[in-house]
Amino acid sequence: MNKTIFTAQKNESDRCDYIFNFGPISNKNGTVQFIDHSKGKESKVYINVDDKDFAYGVRENFPSIVADIVDLAVAIHASDRLAPHKLDQNQRHLHVVLPVRHPELLSAEPFLTKLKELLYWTTGSEWVFDFQKRKAAGRYVEQQLVLPIISESSEVALWSGGLDALAGLYTRLQRYPEKSFVLFGTGSNNNVYFRQEEVAKKVQSIFINRCDLRRVPIRFHGSGEHNKNKLSRGRGVVFTLLGAACAYLMGSRVLSVYENGVGAINLPYSRSAIGLDHSRSVHPITLLMVSDVISELLEEKFQVKNPFLFWTKGEMCQALAKDNRIDLPPITMSCDSPHRQQPIQCGYCSSCILRKQSLAASKIEDKTRYIVPHGERPKEDPTLHFRHMVAQVRTFHNLLSTSNEIDIQWETLTKEFPGLDDIVDRTTETENLSIADMQSSLIKLFQTYVSEWNMVKSIIERDFLDQDVAKIQQISTLKS
Repeated sequence: MNKTIFTAQKNESDRCDYIFNFGPISNKNGTVQFIDHSKGKESKVYINVDDKDFAYGVRENFPSIVADIVDLAVAIHASDRLAPHKLDQNQRHLHVVLPVRHPELLSAEPFLTKLKELLYWTTGSEWVFDFQKRKAAGRYVEQQLVLPIISESSEVALWSGGLDALAGLYTRLQRYPEKSFVLFGTGSNNNVYFRQEEVAKKVQSIFINRCDLRRVPIRFHGSGEHNKNKLSRGRGVVFTLLGAACAYLMGSRVLSVYENGVGAINLPYSRSAIGLDHSRSVHPITLLMVSDVISELLEEKFQVKNPFLFWTKGEMCQALAKDNRIDLPPITMSCDSPHRQQPIQCGYCSSCILRKQSLAASKIEDKTRYIVPHGERPKEDPTLHFRHMVAQVRTFHNLLSTSNEIDIQWETLTKEFPGLDDIVDRTTETENLSIADMQSSLIKLFQTYVSEWNMVKSIIERDFLDQDVAKIQQISTLKS
């Protein structure tokens, strides 16, 4: 390690809990020196990015500024993953030293301020960046001519392999038969990668020659001694930055995100729901802030948009229901904490419950196997998230029942959830709506959500009440 850098960083140790000295982000043999001041430990982790799928687009070369966006995304991913983070701990301070091709651009204002604000908003941590001049040769894709094989009319969308991604893509494919779609996936988990490919291939077999899957895996080596940061609130930013790089290379200045509005906005369940994490990965303001960061760096307008902001998950699933595609949801993954053994999906986290609710509301038979109700009862209380979600729905119902006038409904709703005003104030322009129309659309979103829950609450509740009965029936079936 450079002694000058190390000395300078040690002087800042009272302010920074974690320091990350990255070598050049590479296809192989990349490293990051990780200093954990809270434990007085220092270690080296190997990290690589495989961006060969970026060698196919509409451009003839690979812009060096896009390569820097990839490097930045990888550095954020590694730093957020390696630095421990618990909801009840003090705020993290992360100092990132990263060699890039254009340090003068990434260090310039207002880009740097926008980047720090974005990461504070999404992770709740303070980030400090030291961008240095990269001296190593570029990665393989930077040295090759890009092969122009994709139409500029393609819609580029993030691809997680989850139910929202599937339902959103299926809906878009049906609504826009003239369009083709480039699906972008990333991550560092082999199971997630398998799921992304499996779901994409199934959709490709239904809509022939209309979907193309691109992925940029990020691989870690030697990180086994570190406890993985399970919160990883920066994951959405990483995913979106890399997706934006993909869209730009495809000739598009718009990246699509398919996420239901209730999940994207992700309002707190209640004031008493302490300890329950509420991610802002695809929050409307997050998408706006990422758009600003990318636009600032590229020096041209770039947008990250969610065409399903005013849709419930149940509404998104209606296209699947119309075609009776009950075979597709079971191959998707929604669980916040997937298990290693079957059933993989827990069935009692908020994401699993919302999945069950949306399939029931759209009248799709849920063929998914969950731990609740199909597996062994967990040691922790499996009803925690269900109870908080039901309490939130009751709150929505009470607030929206105060009046039939939109102005009064909005005032009542935002007294309880003031963050909704911020969404309207900051994103009406990008949504191309008036303030009144956006307020009305959000009110309708939550009204529909309440209505769906009223229809299916007893169905979801049955999973928890009848779990022991279901377990006995399963055992009897196996014996017979």
